Amino acid sequence: MLGNWSEKRGWNFDSRYANRWEFDIDPDSEDLEGLHLRVVVYLEEPFVIKTGENQYEGFCIDLLNEMTKVLKFNYTIIEVQDGTYGIEDESGRWNGIIGALQRHEADLSLSAVTITYSRAEVVDFTLPFMHLGISILLARTSEETDKGSLWTFLEPLSLTVWISLLISYCIVSYSMHILAKFSPYEWYNLERIDERDFENIKNQKNQFTILNSFWFTMGSLMQQGSDVIPRAAATRLIAVVWWMFTQIIISSYTAQLAAFLTVERMSTPIESTQDLANQQKIRYGVLKSGSTMDFFRESKIPMYERMWSVMESSSPGVFVNSSREGIARVKSGGYAYMMESSMLEYYLERDCDLQSIGGLLDSKGYGIALPKGSPLRDILSRTVLQLQERTILEALKNKWWRDRREGPSCGPPPAEKTTNSKPQNIFGIFYVLLTGLIVAFLLACGEYCIESRHEAFRLKLTIVGKFIDWYRGNSNDTKVRSKMRNMQLDTAGQEIGIFNNKIE
Repeated sequence: MLGNWSEKRGWNFDSRYANRWEFDIDPDSEDLEGLHLRVVVYLEEPFVIKTGENQYEGFCIDLLNEMTKVLKFNYTIIEVQDGTYGIEDESGRWNGIIGALQRHEADLSLSAVTITYSRAEVVDFTLPFMHLGISILLARTSEETDKGSLWTFLEPLSLTVWISLLISYCIVSYSMHILAKFSPYEWYNLERIDERDFENIKNQKNQFTILNSFWFTMGSLMQQGSDVIPRAAATRLIAVVWWMFTQIIISSYTAQLAAFLTVERMSTPIESTQDLANQQKIRYGVLKSGSTMDFFRESKIPMYERMWSVMESSSPGVFVNSSREGIARVKSGGYAYMMESSMLEYYLERDCDLQSIGGLLDSKGYGIALPKGSPLRDILSRTVLQLQERTILEALKNKWWRDRREGPSCGPPPAEKTTNSKPQNIFGIFYVLLTGLIVAFLLACGEYCIESRHEAFRLKLTIVGKFIDWYRGNSNDTKVRSKMRNMQLDTAGQEIGIFNNKIE
């Protein structure tokens, strides 16, 4: 038994445990040369990391080595037996590092031990070597990543659908233009003319120029209509199929956009501690037997009292045995882990799937813990202050938080496209559109054949008519040149015959 406790006097420790030191230190001494200290640690990345048998590294180990350079002492590292920092139970007993120091099982502890009022009553602390607070760790979601994007309106359709829509728009526009030139029924005259009046051919009009064709399909796609109206059956068929195509595309896009915005509006993003406390979907917890747990348990703020009541009554439990376990639960979803900001910052640098929400719940610091009344307190505090002024503490933090990370720092995470919810099944309408184009081309051929039976003048204005006229023109020229060549040969033969007769 360490001592007795009463409400009036508090703790009264047994003399066998109080101020029991194996060494005497001169208060004015500038070093601890010749001393061998027992240092109890808690394994927590990046503060203390075990790399082998009796081999350790980390921020606190480097800090310990820097202190040995200044104070010239030796040390032995002891791992805490129960694997906790230390918390007081209902009977007033402390476990973890605090309990080990209270029982004089170690001379000091250099780990991520938070300085709290309840701990300071049973152990001593040096000046803090790091300042921090409690923060909330959550997993990133695709909705939060994409929130506020300038291209949110593109989300209802996948990239493949948008590209296919653009290609379809160009193909239909060019098809409308070509068929309008091919079909004789798309040509009309502004004034009645005679077929033999070739001077008025320029009055023959075709409304589907390349620009008008693109304007017509765009007006249909935007469901605004156009002043250009198809006249031939082939172009009308393309227009009907395109209208059906755009109707389905626009309807699908509108429905998906409405559902997308509704889901986004219904989701209640957690951006602060109050948001976390006021919802029931995401559970939250803390490290078991740590200062964060003690903070919520002893807090008199109504919101934190309510959060502690929820955590204490949750089933299954929300308390974790290590920060790694808490982070694993966060990444699995539906869980928020409240941890100290120093460790949270360390993990955020290495895992882009994590995020911190809200500000700090409190303000505190890590200090070197020693048994109550330890003569090492003042000299260790001076050394911490000296290392801080020489920026060695900041250099050590940069080494373990940033320089030692694997890969680049986590910036804004890449946008994850939730293509699983996109309307991929609307590709069927693209096949309908392609079928309509093929039928329209066949129909245009039929229109030309029917009109050719009447030998209408507008046949000469179509693409096929112009090709036939060009071909016939070349054929007639060839015949004329051949006939003239034959005539020249005949004339030349006659002249040769007359010339021979004269000679004879």
